[in-house]
Amino acid sequence: MANMIQKKVDMSINRKDLRKLVKKHKQEADVLRKLYLIQLLYDGKTVEKASELMDVSLSTGHRWLDEWNEGGYEGLYPKYKNGGRKAKLTDEQFKKLDELMHKETFLTTRKVHEMIQENFNVGYSMKQVREIVHKLEYSYKKGYVIPSKMPADAPITLKKTKNI
Repeated sequence: MANMIQKKVDMSINRKDLRKLVKKHKQEADVLRKLYLIQLLYDGKTVEKASELMDVSLSTGHRWLDEWNEGGYEGLYPKYKNGGRKAKLTDEQFKKLDELMHKETFLTTRKVHEMIQENFNVGYSMKQVREIVHKLEYSYKKGYVIPSKMPADAPITLKKTKNI
């Protein structure tokens, strides 16, 4: 195997889209595992033997069988729509926060945290505030210095012009 050339991966889609595809198909792979267990049961295996072959616990095998018996193929899909806890802010409040943030200049995470506390009376951790800022599609940029002696019309007077 020495001196073999490593093949390069074609990165035709970005990592974020790839993660979304993997997440989408992971659910389908879970359903496929359940279908394999049901197929083993169709072939005459016991729930205990089928669970052992599928490398799942006996209680999981029984739960998958119950899901199949109660809902058929559709019953094998997960019951949750989206995981996690519900947001403390409603969609309207997120829109209002976005408008408030858009009006402000030189925002920091601490400033956004204070805005949420003052306007909506909701307490978030600083980590969650960073995630909210990211969700609202704001990006972080390094601050820059504005000289105190800079004239008000500096961009116009200091603009480079072409000499013809």
